[in-house]
Amino acid sequence: MTFPDTVASSSSPLDRRAASRDLLPSGTLHMWQDEPLPEPDRVFWPEDEAEVEQVLRAASAAGKPVIAFGAGSGVCGAAAGRAGSWVVDLKRLDQIGSVDPTTWTVEVGAGVNGQVLEDALAAAGWTLGHSPSSIGCSTVGGWIAARSAGQFSGKYGVVEDMVVGVDAVSVGEGAFHVGVAGSQSPSRRGPDAWMDLLLGSEGTLMVITRARLRVRPIAKARWLRGYRMPSVEVAFDAMRELMQAELWPAAVRLYDPVDTLIGGRTKPKADHGAAEDHESFLRSWIKSVDGIDGIHKRSLVLPLSLPGLLNKVANRFATGCLLIVGWEGEPGVVEAASTVGHKLICAHGEDLGHEPGQRWYDSRHAVSYKLMPVFQRGGFADTMEVAARWSVLPRTYHAVRKAVSPHAFVMAHFSHVYPEGGSIYFSFAARGDQGTYARVWAAAMDAVLASGATVTHHHGVGSLKAKHAASEVGPAIVGWKQARAQHDPQGVMNPGRLFVEGEPTPPPSLALDPSDGLIFTAPGPQDPSIQARALWPWTHLPSPPRWQRHAWQTGWVDVTGQIGGVACALGRGPRSATGPDLRPTLAEHGAELACTVGLAVDGPRWMGETRGASPWAIAQAILRADLRPSMMGVVDGALLVGFRGPAAAAFGALASSVVAGGLSERAWTVVPIPAETLFPCEAGDPRVTWVTSERAFRPREVADV
Repeated sequence: MTFPDTVASSSSPLDRRAASRDLLPSGTLHMWQDEPLPEPDRVFWPEDEAEVEQVLRAASAAGKPVIAFGAGSGVCGAAAGRAGSWVVDLKRLDQIGSVDPTTWTVEVGAGVNGQVLEDALAAAGWTLGHSPSSIGCSTVGGWIAARSAGQFSGKYGVVEDMVVGVDAVSVGEGAFHVGVAGSQSPSRRGPDAWMDLLLGSEGTLMVITRARLRVRPIAKARWLRGYRMPSVEVAFDAMRELMQAELWPAAVRLYDPVDTLIGGRTKPKADHGAAEDHESFLRSWIKSVDGIDGIHKRSLVLPLSLPGLLNKVANRFATGCLLIVGWEGEPGVVEAASTVGHKLICAHGEDLGHEPGQRWYDSRHAVSYKLMPVFQRGGFADTMEVAARWSVLPRTYHAVRKAVSPHAFVMAHFSHVYPEGGSIYFSFAARGDQGTYARVWAAAMDAVLASGATVTHHHGVGSLKAKHAASEVGPAIVGWKQARAQHDPQGVMNPGRLFVEGEPTPPPSLALDPSDGLIFTAPGPQDPSIQARALWPWTHLPSPPRWQRHAWQTGWVDVTGQIGGVACALGRGPRSATGPDLRPTLAEHGAELACTVGLAVDGPRWMGETRGASPWAIAQAILRADLRPSMMGVVDGALLVGFRGPAAAAFGALASSVVAGGLSERAWTVVPIPAETLFPCEAGDPRVTWVTSERAFRPREVADV
């Protein structure tokens, strides 16, 4: 077998074993039970795009499966070992560029470790704001490939909201860049549509080599608080109102009654006494059982063989939920938002003070290191994150718990919320055998699809969810197939992962509920009446490319229709990570199309205007002051800036303080966001029609083509 010997590589048993698995818990179970795992034939460490391309072309010619490998922290099997494969380990693509203070962006290699990146940015006074639990053992390329989400998604967005440009290599197309080019980007520019296919592709189409990412100045203020909620449903109402009030908290985390019971932290400090820092229920119980001679290694087998009883006992004693809410950023913005938000939440629950919030913040990355004792003692532990609209979220929560309870101990928390819905993060523990593991996941995934939710929010798909992910995307899978034929004509890129075809599951009929904050529309030019009511009034759908939008903006939420007479519903949950975004495919090829966009709730509104020589430069200054206008645009030479929600007037005052001479308050009006093709330019360019925090844009002209 020939291979590119100019690229650093190894076939030693140690190197092959190190690249043979990710953190898919069923693989961990195999490891603890001394069962062999499939191993690659060779591991490569390319140092640039040219070397990546050499490996991919050689593998394609030889018919060798290729697995792109970052840090191996994925939990869905996207980078799990495959016998006879070549692994392309990207850790040598570890360059971190300097932050560009003009565009507020940074260029980084795909192999850069998340914590290393955050530390480097912090040393220069910046942050990416992406803070997954795996930040110390995951890479930038892995985040993009799996459409990762961090713990402060409410403020900074998920990783796809941070990406303004990507470099990649595919077998069929070679090296290319999409979006904003970087200083080292390949000269070839790919079509804008490739960005939606690249995000979430999990190594099945191409290898991500470098990215340009939005960064923000390090937060100068942080506000964190805990609340005791009487039930999950009451807490849902509080979270929904918080997000639809356009207050944009950085973190919103709800722990269901069982998770709250095990954590034991809903009481104010005065009620805790010496138990304030007690160990979790599970850890304390394991420790006590381990003290019994002779049963340490299998100490969880018996209790986890009775999951129904465990769940009944936990449900019997579990009451109340812990809700953590936090803001960070510029002091004035944090004060305005938290003052209103705190009052809103207290209408639903009891204030526990700042300590629960600070406790969570201080230990927010520790969760990744607490599962191994379960495997050591004869069980398995796993997590599953899904997402749904607000009206569907309770049904999904109860349906999954009911489906899983006969097979595993189950609890949940809710860690990412948006105006239209949120995610549920389930934790399972059961007896450590592969049959039980398979039954737990089949029952859970079936319940998710039947409830109308999406099967993944931020962990990606891999091999674990491939069958159900394919059922969810249904006939829209044609878009991925077309991309695969173009980028990977020999089918060597991570085969058998992401989508495993079968019969698509007919999507449930989901009528819009007022709580969803959504309104029906259709792709194409938007009716002015819908523009006036929508959260972000695009003149056309789909909206402009993501690098031309604010991090918190999206065009459509879901798209429904038919392809070949088969019904399809994409975007069931906010920020679904079920592979590439195939909504454009459905919109292009589908029939009987409909889509939903976010709906602005009724309530206070504030709008101001100013005139100046460079109104769009003023608009960018307002954005960089940590403010998120609901409406912003230039009409007849005047910059209009509008805010909605209970903090609208306070945000308006802060925006006025940024502008020399302030903003003159005026009547609310709709300012449509332009939909024409835009071209980057300077903020002072007289042809500017749109700005983000990073760049200014003007319409593309004949001279630019």
